[in-house]
Amino acid sequence: MARILDRVMVERWLRDEVVQKVPQGGPGDIRLGSQCIVNPGEVALFVRGGESLGTLNQGRHTLTTENLPLLDRLVKGVFSGKNVFTADVFFVKTTDITMKWGTANPIVIEHAGRGPGASAMVGNGTYVMKVTDPWRFLTAMDAFRDSVRSPQLKDRLDPMLGVMMQDKLSELAEAKSLGPAQLQSFSKDLNDLLVGMLQAEFDAIGLSLVDFNIRIALHPNSLEVVTKMGYGTSYTQMQQADALRAAGESGGGDGLAGLGIGAMGMGALQNQQMMQQQQQQMLNQQAAQMAAANAGAQTESAAADSGSGSGEMPAVMTPAQAAEIVQVAEADIMAVIESGELKARKIGSAYRISKANLEAFLSG
Repeated sequence: MARILDRVMVERWLRDEVVQKVPQGGPGDIRLGSQCIVNPGEVALFVRGGESLGTLNQGRHTLTTENLPLLDRLVKGVFSGKNVFTADVFFVKTTDITMKWGTANPIVIEHAGRGPGASAMVGNGTYVMKVTDPWRFLTAMDAFRDSVRSPQLKDRLDPMLGVMMQDKLSELAEAKSLGPAQLQSFSKDLNDLLVGMLQAEFDAIGLSLVDFNIRIALHPNSLEVVTKMGYGTSYTQMQQADALRAAGESGGGDGLAGLGIGAMGMGALQNQQMMQQQQQQMLNQQAAQMAAANAGAQTESAAADSGSGSGEMPAVMTPAQAAEIVQVAEADIMAVIESGELKARKIGSAYRISKANLEAFLSG
């Protein structure tokens, strides 16, 4: 039998946790008139049978039919007048969430009026978002669970963002007549434009874009990728070349004649192939320049990161700081504290760990 809750709140968040249900493991019986505490950067949604009973923002709330009107029907109808009701309470963080993103497969951008008609792009970077419509977010992300963390969101958002990027970059290229070189040459302006174009897509899943910093570059084999997808005249060239090769391998004296291709046709095909090779070389040079610039930026970033990590271990640490030093999740540090393997001092509801105790734990 579920215990009756007199207070509803999140006791402790994991570092990358975005959604937490109270109580976990099933719905809870909540006493009418009990307290619901919503801390800063949170919102609480009361749910029963797939229906929203109401949403509470930051503050200390006494649960009554005034702030959750649907409770009146639930308390009287389901519990025959008893002073409790059953519900799931989902707490959702509304603070900024930083996500990393990179292309798993090339994004194909169409360029109307520019040969070969499209280009294959790759990209990576970060973006910052926040939950603005918790109910829509929980529904779109299938997040009605005991706990949802950032990696689970990333698994759902990465393919969605890939499709969004392909559609919006193609729209942008068409609207401003941009070719591959222009797309990868003004990253800051491009990101600002994309934020405006992508916001409607994020609104649909209950999110808002706060910042967007994605770098894109031409795929090293862009022409080959779009050729295989049938863009431009290069696909016809590939078919002709395959037909010529098949005729030559057949050994038949009338192979070329049977195809209706003479010396003039072969000369035209060779000219087309030469033009294709020259175009590929130009695109490869652009990609190499972009790759070199990105490599330099990554080297500077790595050097800055290594410099920022220097310094001695603090004399006293929070579990989060200890987790960062040991390079594990905060939940792992809490587990060894609670098991007694790592000694820590509990002050109120918080733990503090001394340098000596952490070193003793690490030395085994």
